[in-house]
Amino acid sequence: MDRRIIGLVWIGGVLLMAVVYAIGPQNFLAQCEAFVRALAQIVDDLLTTLMWRAFEVMRAAAIALYAVFLALSVLGMRRGLRVGGMLVGVSIVFLLLVRTVWYDPATKWLAAALVAAVAAAVTTRRLLHVPPTRDPANPWGFGRR
Repeated sequence: MDRRIIGLVWIGGVLLMAVVYAIGPQNFLAQCEAFVRALAQIVDDLLTTLMWRAFEVMRAAAIALYAVFLALSVLGMRRGLRVGGMLVGVSIVFLLLVRTVWYDPATKWLAAALVAAVAAAVTTRRLLHVPPTRDPANPWGFGRR
């Protein structure tokens, strides 16, 4: 075995002895318990803060994605695409998800963000891939380009 590892074990033992002597052998376990509790409290506070930030990010994302969907829907309407029904339907579902008390707040904002993201993606696809124009002589079939 390497001598450096054995030396580090001996140095660790000497440091532990110094710490136990400084704290007091009778209070060592109580101090260790207090340290672990304080560390657990710090970790709990950190996780609570991170979860609150994640909740705020999810709300911001849901609102921003809905605004993107609204803007794309207006562009689609100006282009002559039929997106009015989707605009009304997605708006109703989004508002129901956001204003309901059936779900946990984080869950409903996640669901609202997903609905808005899918609607924005579908509207983007419809804006990018416009169907070919129709021939007035054959209104039921696609015309030639």
